[in-house]
Amino acid sequence: MQQQGTPTPTVIALGGTGMIGLALRTVSARRGVSVLSLSLDPDMRSEGFTNLQIDFSKAAEGAVSAALDRALPPDAAIAALCIIAGPSPQQIAEVAGFAARRGVPVAQVSSCLLYQAEDGDVVTETTPSLTEAQAVYPYLHLKLAEESALTNSTSDWRLLRTNHILGQGGLLGCIPGHNRDPRLLDHLRSGEPLQLARGGRVRVSIIHAEDLAAAMLDLCRDPASTGQVLNVVHPAPVMADDYFRQIADLMGLPPPVIAQLDPAPDGFWALTARDIHYVSHHPSVARLVFRHDLRSALRDTLSVGEATYAALGGHLRDRLKGRSDPG
Repeated sequence: MQQQGTPTPTVIALGGTGMIGLALRTVSARRGVSVLSLSLDPDMRSEGFTNLQIDFSKAAEGAVSAALDRALPPDAAIAALCIIAGPSPQQIAEVAGFAARRGVPVAQVSSCLLYQAEDGDVVTETTPSLTEAQAVYPYLHLKLAEESALTNSTSDWRLLRTNHILGQGGLLGCIPGHNRDPRLLDHLRSGEPLQLARGGRVRVSIIHAEDLAAAMLDLCRDPASTGQVLNVVHPAPVMADDYFRQIADLMGLPPPVIAQLDPAPDGFWALTARDIHYVSHHPSVARLVFRHDLRSALRDTLSVGEATYAALGGHLRDRLKGRSDPG
């Protein structure tokens, strides 16, 4: 509880207007914490939330930390700096320097795909990470560079490796060929068979965006998480075929027919078709509370309505291309 007369703490969110940023805003409001976001969306302000528009792909060197210094005076109470999406590795190093100078703990969202994992593995924090030479896909190479930018800093950092994130503003579909599929609900309504790798018999580690947001804040308050790579996923994996069946059930539809799909073994999507169980053995993660299981996470993702869900595909593609128009 915030004591009367004390300043409201602020959480900085880089990339704070997407699915995870929306969840961070909700969790922070429950805790009486304000959010300062930097993202591609236009400047906006509402109670407990401010977004400053910045195009990370075009920002000059030093511009991100300068924007934070202008927005937050030296005596501002900053609870955490959450790096969600958007900044380059160079900008991550820049804001890590800001955090070190201000004494602010940092949490960065990363990916469980960065482990040296084989099909059928149980992957913990002790599993070796990919080397640069093994990161053959651009996404993996970029994520390793982002992690290195933070871990080589002097800030109070922790990396949150996670897997399939669910929540309002996100697209559904967890394995090929319906991975983050903007037409998934149309497929289910039409009764078309779903083409799924291995017929959907693949374990998937999930997390609701609000649970991930809460984890960022909680871990930033936990000294035992400093300098740690942490697997932050729901403790119980789900089967991909059950994931799709539960979506249909929540829509009031019969279970979908599932057909076999064989993704190219050397393609990026084959990485998401592996049967891997990601778990954490770190005590800091064991102390986290996960409020959402698969069904409640799917229900919340669907709560935006089917028309809004269908529009998300084009919106997210525009963001990935770096367009500033959020419409």
